[in-house]
Amino acid sequence: MKTLIAAGLILAAGFAAAAPAAAQTATRLRLQCTAEGATDHSISARFEQRGARRKFDASFEAAPGLGWAAGQFLTVRVGSVNVGTMRLIRDAASGDIIGDLEFDTRVDNGNPFPANFPAVRAGANVRVGPLACALR
Repeated sequence: MKTLIAAGLILAAGFAAAAPAAAQTATRLRLQCTAEGATDHSISARFEQRGARRKFDASFEAAPGLGWAAGQFLTVRVGSVNVGTMRLIRDAASGDIIGDLEFDTRVDNGNPFPANFPAVRAGANVRVGPLACALR
């Protein structure tokens, strides 16, 4: 009997270890991605959901002199949906051109999600300006 219980525990542990991270906890999902351009510019995106709480962040960064400028706007898309725009600024310390767009269901911590924000799952495409990546 003890052997059967031990075998069952080992089998259950094996199934839990083999499950993808997003599937291990039904109420928690954390996805992220990055992409780099041919020149010194990049994007990153992150989506998190824990119960009813959702957070999304997309950012852009480019070295100075590559054609992006402070005050310029970049469109942010999730799948085929335009979810907003980010305004680029110049980082005072590095001179880099940077931008960020954040949404949070906790309004005191960020901008609320737009009504048209699509459902997100692994593989969802995020595009910030000229670059895109797939959330994993």
